[in-house]
Amino acid sequence: MKQNTALADEQLILAIRQGNREAFGELYDRYYKKVYHKCLSFTKNQEEAFDYAQESLMKAFDHLDTFRGQASFSTWLYTITHHHCIAGLKKNSRISTTALSEQFTEDETTYVAVASEDTTERSEQETIMYTLINHLPENEKTLLTLKYEQGESIEILQQKMGLNASAVKMRLKRSKEKLNAMYMLALTYGIEQVLEMMEMF
Repeated sequence: MKQNTALADEQLILAIRQGNREAFGELYDRYYKKVYHKCLSFTKNQEEAFDYAQESLMKAFDHLDTFRGQASFSTWLYTITHHHCIAGLKKNSRISTTALSEQFTEDETTYVAVASEDTTERSEQETIMYTLINHLPENEKTLLTLKYEQGESIEILQQKMGLNASAVKMRLKRSKEKLNAMYMLALTYGIEQVLEMMEMF
């Protein structure tokens, strides 16, 4: 499917539900910048906003079957993004419980339905991500594992890798961008085809 901005969101979602994986890429391209700027308004940090935007979009795509069309897709997506940012900031102790409760909207049930599914089964997103990470070059795999699975600080990564802070951050940024690009390709073309492509390089 070539990008066609004349297609309504609902048409793209219908195409996705009918097995047209290329529609994922178009929907992603349509909303990534808006979701990123919404996340940036919460985090005030570009790197965090990048992570939150990717996670919010992936969460929404993994749960498209819960979208019922009672509100527009953009409202549904922004609700998920809103709550993902709030939950992330609260987890990092950067927003109070009172502020959190004040941020909830009438669409809270939409997010709760998605969150409850996440707690009962390992999501497709996680399965694809872990598979892709395991097929990355060893240095990138190690870096992402240390940072995001083991929670190592930049300072610890500097010591373990013999790099300065800016070099560690740059490698993390590039590895995340590569991983997220591979993820979107996996949604579009299938994980098997992406793994075959990775083996070629």
